[in-house]
Amino acid sequence: MTKRMRVAVLFGGRSVEHEISVISALQRMLAIDPARYDTLRVYIAPNGCWYTGDSLLDRSFYASVPEGLSGLQEVTLLPKPGINGLTPVNGGAVIPVDVFLPVFHGQYGEDGCIQGLFEMAQVPYTGSNVPASAITMNKYFCKMFLGAHGVPVLPAVLLSRDEAKRDIDQAVRSIVSTEGFRDFPLFVKPCNLGSSIGVSKVTEAAGLAPALAKVFKYDTHALVEPCVSDIMEINVSIRDHNGTIASVVEIPVSQSGVLSYEEKYLRPGGKKSGNSQGMASLSRIIDPPDLDPGIRDAVTEFARRSFALMGCSGVARLDFIYDLGAGKLYFNELNAFPGSCAFYLWAKSRPRVLYTELIDGMIGAALKTYSDFASLDRDIGLRALKK
Repeated sequence: MTKRMRVAVLFGGRSVEHEISVISALQRMLAIDPARYDTLRVYIAPNGCWYTGDSLLDRSFYASVPEGLSGLQEVTLLPKPGINGLTPVNGGAVIPVDVFLPVFHGQYGEDGCIQGLFEMAQVPYTGSNVPASAITMNKYFCKMFLGAHGVPVLPAVLLSRDEAKRDIDQAVRSIVSTEGFRDFPLFVKPCNLGSSIGVSKVTEAAGLAPALAKVFKYDTHALVEPCVSDIMEINVSIRDHNGTIASVVEIPVSQSGVLSYEEKYLRPGGKKSGNSQGMASLSRIIDPPDLDPGIRDAVTEFARRSFALMGCSGVARLDFIYDLGAGKLYFNELNAFPGSCAFYLWAKSRPRVLYTELIDGMIGAALKTYSDFASLDRDIGLRALKK
């Protein structure tokens, strides 16, 4: 009998998107093929401590955090090549791991931090590398980079918390005096977060300061963008599998005009009902039959280009905005794995790709990337020091 590969699924973390990570991880752990993989559950608590244990697969366990953590084994990943596993904090043998599968949302998980630790420890991991993760997490950097490469993006103003603290009135004036930002409404959002946390739709200048204060509760930088009034949102997922492959597209449907945290995760059938499916539970039209083929093709082509330009790996969901009034398409944001793999889009694609197959592909890509980098020569001796 072939030995199963051990996959460490990491989730939780120190981000305000902590609970969304738990939801995604529970989905992913149930989708992993138990015949091929031995799943090691690794929960990173809000205080940054790492734990493993079988109870982490039980959804009801998380209601007992932090008290329930005492019944788990605390572990850590040391930034030292050759250990190839997790080290128990209180002593004991290393827990071997063949590949790490992070399932984080937000800071310290999607932004290159955990990826940097994986690189230091020299272990295989799924998803994008450090630079791709860092740039895609920063909405402003991502927009500016892709815009410079011909991908259409809306203009944006970046404002730091320090600027706002020095003079909030001047900060507001600088926004409304910027070309393209004199007309309302405007969107104000954290530059480095997702899940619609801290997002506001501002209808007048007087609302900018409170919206910025809301952002700066969670992030050090705010992103301000024009609001497209007559809007259609279009999303698509891309994966690298012998080249880049696109899923079918979707049109998410918002009841309020803004896809809020509450609509994504607390709507009926969501977390409040006790069985949240995260973004998969959102109202949406998948593979809309009446969408103009030209728009569909443009979304798919810009998504493939963006995925390749950013150097992404694994799976990502890319979100676009179509201005129905002006007939213009804009890139909105790139949700890189580990945050999003949009399995619900692949289940409707042709050919159909099941969630289990997506995970298989990501693990295979991780092992290939690891092998490619391991083959590089990193030792040229200490010639300069010995002169």
